[in-house]
Amino acid sequence: MSNTVAGLLGGVIGALISALAMFLGPLAHQRQIARQERARADREATQVQLQRIARARTAIREWHQFLSRALTDLENGRGVDAERFFADADALRKEARAASDELLGGGLWIESNQFGALAQVTNVLRTNASRNAGADGRAVLIEADLGGRVAESWRRDLHLDRARLNDSLLAYVERLQEASVQVIDTGEGPSCIDPQGCSRG
Repeated sequence: MSNTVAGLLGGVIGALISALAMFLGPLAHQRQIARQERARADREATQVQLQRIARARTAIREWHQFLSRALTDLENGRGVDAERFFADADALRKEARAASDELLGGGLWIESNQFGALAQVTNVLRTNASRNAGADGRAVLIEADLGGRVAESWRRDLHLDRARLNDSLLAYVERLQEASVQVIDTGEGPSCIDPQGCSRG
């Protein structure tokens, strides 16, 4: 091969390599940008879902605390204003349901029956309310309206059902973050008595 031909071939090969580099360089850069965009979108989606979970846990906790206070009043012989109780209970139930429904956007579905005693105790009181009247003549609820069960029993079920929901939500958070969640347990309710009740708060 003559020097001329070798020079021409070298020039052609060099030009091809340069052209290929000019093509592959921007392509690799575009792919890197696309990967970064996908990673950022995934992080943002995860953050949105974590905020939804926080809202759901807050709604469930407030619903649980409201019902627990009402049951404590009933157990101690203090009548609970029926109209106010049902209005507040229905509002809290609606918020918990709406907050949990939002989780479906991130791939998590909580069926209505998973609320267990949180929903059941209000339904039982509504069904069995005997329309007792307080001193002001307004209808009040009493422990006898709990469908043959004592308030302590219902309160225990409330705690266990909330604990089960919390465990499911926090397990989902761990999968989202690919890291375990450290929990400080306040020791509320029967969690200090029943190991199954030792829940994530």
